[in-house]
Amino acid sequence: MKKRANWLLIPAVALGLGACKEKKTAQTPDAPNNVVETVKKAVAQVIPETTIPKASTEERAAKLGFAKYLPQDTEIVFALHNGTKNIDRIKASKFWKMIEKEISGNNTISEEGIEAEIGVAEAVMDPAVAEIEDEPVADEPAVVADESMGPAALFSEEFTLALGKTSGEQLGHLLTLNRRSTYFQMRTIAKAFAEAVKSGNIDQATQSFASSFGTEMIKDLANDPKSGVGLIEKLTMPPIYMAFKTKEKDREAAAQQVSGMMSSIGMLGEMVEPVSIEKMGSKFEGYKILGEKVSETLAGSREMLQDQLDAASIDRLIATLAKKDLVMVSGILGDHVVVFIGGSIDDLKLASDAGSSILASDAFAFADPYLAKDLAALVYGEKKSLETIYSNSGGLADVTDGFRDGLAGSDGLGDTRDLEALFKIVGEREAALRQLAVNDAFGAVAFLEDGMKIELHGGYDSGMTDWKKPNQLAHLGKAEGVALFANFNFDAAFDQKAGDYYEALWETVYAIAAKVAESPIESAELTQFKEGFKLFDGKFRPEVTALWEAFSKDFRSSLGQEKAWIIDLKGAAPAVPGIPQKVVDEAKIPRVSMICPVTDRTKLAASWDKMNLNLTSSLAKMSEISGNNIPMQKPMSTEKNGNATWFFPMPLFNDDFLPSVTVSDKWFVASSSKNQALDLIDKATTGGENGSGLSISVDFKVLEKYSKDIYKIVDENAEAMRGEALSTEDKKNISRVLSVMATLDKFSLQGRRENSVMRTSFHFKVK
Repeated sequence: MKKRANWLLIPAVALGLGACKEKKTAQTPDAPNNVVETVKKAVAQVIPETTIPKASTEERAAKLGFAKYLPQDTEIVFALHNGTKNIDRIKASKFWKMIEKEISGNNTISEEGIEAEIGVAEAVMDPAVAEIEDEPVADEPAVVADESMGPAALFSEEFTLALGKTSGEQLGHLLTLNRRSTYFQMRTIAKAFAEAVKSGNIDQATQSFASSFGTEMIKDLANDPKSGVGLIEKLTMPPIYMAFKTKEKDREAAAQQVSGMMSSIGMLGEMVEPVSIEKMGSKFEGYKILGEKVSETLAGSREMLQDQLDAASIDRLIATLAKKDLVMVSGILGDHVVVFIGGSIDDLKLASDAGSSILASDAFAFADPYLAKDLAALVYGEKKSLETIYSNSGGLADVTDGFRDGLAGSDGLGDTRDLEALFKIVGEREAALRQLAVNDAFGAVAFLEDGMKIELHGGYDSGMTDWKKPNQLAHLGKAEGVALFANFNFDAAFDQKAGDYYEALWETVYAIAAKVAESPIESAELTQFKEGFKLFDGKFRPEVTALWEAFSKDFRSSLGQEKAWIIDLKGAAPAVPGIPQKVVDEAKIPRVSMICPVTDRTKLAASWDKMNLNLTSSLAKMSEISGNNIPMQKPMSTEKNGNATWFFPMPLFNDDFLPSVTVSDKWFVASSSKNQALDLIDKATTGGENGSGLSISVDFKVLEKYSKDIYKIVDENAEAMRGEALSTEDKKNISRVLSVMATLDKFSLQGRRENSVMRTSFHFKVK
């Protein structure tokens, strides 16, 4: 599969080669290089390269623990670092202290304690009193580590899980087995339903489900070329390493604990034998489960397999298992207690020094900028391994293929060729959508710094985001008072293929519903469904189809690919009956908007005309069916500075509580607030600093201030609103919630491409 960056270069390269072709007679030997250089310069302008500090192998080895022993063909690494240290830091945070207090369930505190909590809450409300987050926090007593070697103690320093060569391939085989299982399940459902329709007996379908999901399923899987004996022949146990870093005084006890966990394997008797090997000057001992003995046991139960497999397949299975041993050994290597699991003791391969380990390659370069941090976790995945896993992960096509083949083998539903064709189309369009995705080598680090930070490098990219286009609306998220903001550019090719895929799904669901509605099966639930479908198909199908067409084609194509979602808490409250006027005047409500560019205002207006026409027609039919006149409401509009706002009139609405659509020649805003929509259009038109990629942020400080303000208003007006003041218990509970909120700061996610590598940064900031 090609890298995303290379895929993006294809149009530019094709253009350059096309230009060269036109002037073939003037071509020089250096021309192709000139084209490549031109393309590189063009790409560099869009995706500037950044310099990443590179650490030496020794620096990586000093920080990344057991990874210095892993061979270079290791495919997947997952490591937890500084377990006890990081847990102690989390426990010392204000956020954790508040959470721990709630988890403890200690609500039976003294009246003095309650008054103290209320005092804290009132201090939070009163600007003249210090804020809760500024109050000094008493020092916690020093944490004394539990010296006993329980299972949790094995993870106190560092834990590493690594999968060696062929891991991706073997995981792919297991995913294939899961996919085929899904396929056969869906095929069984389709067959059972077709048989039930043919007989008119729904109970027959239930019985068929019950029988087919047992021995029949096993038989299908066993005899399937993709999941049967042939797959078992491919399965091998990849090298698996588990390493626990321990203190010297605890190391021997930890090794004995791990060895004791493995000793239960010895209870298998003749099927196992003890093994011992020396590696890197360390002794590893454990057991080998003998495939030959497992094979002999299976051969003795051959009769049990005859209902699922033919004689030749049974012979193949018995012969295959005879070749598949399983080895599990443990030992001490340096600071680590190590467990190895594999198909052979020869698969236990350890790097003799860091220079020959995986740390000497560029695979772990992603971790270099963070080696000075107190790491909490590190993850690595090899590119080829991840691609294999993704390509075998399957999707909806396994479901539709199962349905298609199940119907093709039955005549219970009559002619199902149209339905089978739709299932095929869904699979093809899903495949086309998946082809836009790419997988690169994956690296991730997590560390505690102003809360928790997670940095991702490479990995899976669905193709949904256009990483090259600048985000012109990024500055909207920096406005004061924004509680939540999200912004990115849809990739045009992904958007088109996703639309085609969803359209095929809609058509397929409708076709399935039509077949079900035609079935002669009698049941209360099915009768109700048939009546509903008949009503929809006879009355509303044309309007719904036209609405979908207007939305999916005209409406979507009239808007640009960039989208931004904004939530602030500045809206003026509506005048709700029963709510005191003071509350209405002072309280604020959330405002929610989505804004994107307009590319064709004429087409946008035409899409609304189509939707309005079909909505009006649908309401007229509803009126006819119900006997009640349900007229289509006439939208009202206002205009300001060339911005037209359209809305339906309803009681209680005001300019900040007005579900509406605001349109200009450049911008489209769907919003709960007319005022917010107009403000966003003004800011978008004025412009600001561009962003890139995918941005999501949540400002907990804004939420905290809003909660304080609302609490104060409710407290001051409780008697007018509910007939009585807030109780002491109410205030205590509210103060606890506010105290927890006061420890939160911000959450942010930023996805982008750097040096053609996908990058995602998470930051959950706490105080």
